[in-house]
Amino acid sequence: MKIQLKSMLFLLPLSFIFLMSCKKHEGDELVTINNTDLAVVKPGILSGTFTMTGVITVSGTSLMQSHASGDSSHCTATMTAKEGTFIMDYDCSNTNMTGSLHVIDGTGKYTNLRGIGTLVMMRPPNVLSGIVGMETLTGVMW
Repeated sequence: MKIQLKSMLFLLPLSFIFLMSCKKHEGDELVTINNTDLAVVKPGILSGTFTMTGVITVSGTSLMQSHASGDSSHCTATMTAKEGTFIMDYDCSNTNMTGSLHVIDGTGKYTNLRGIGTLVMMRPPNVLSGIVGMETLTGVMW
């Protein structure tokens, strides 16, 4: 747990440096998404809830499909709120529990939403009992 906490404290400022150095798009706005995986629907598919804060403030349900390959994973997460859905792709390291994300699609209010960012994952035993996992995503959306 100490190693993961130190990694998070080290990598979080790096994510801001990375985001600030990225090519800006007109209308870039900072957001933070906290995703909590509550259940394994079937192997490789997790369901849960999310909350996004920043320029967009919304909450709803999440459904994530995860495909592990060696020490890395590729995930596709669909976030559903009353106003519509948005879909993100994650590429993650299962070794250091960090990764990158891209907002790739959306419906309703989130049609044409795009974004990039970084993420930090936590898995048992570093999460509360009953939680399968948590991801904190920080990025920009346009």
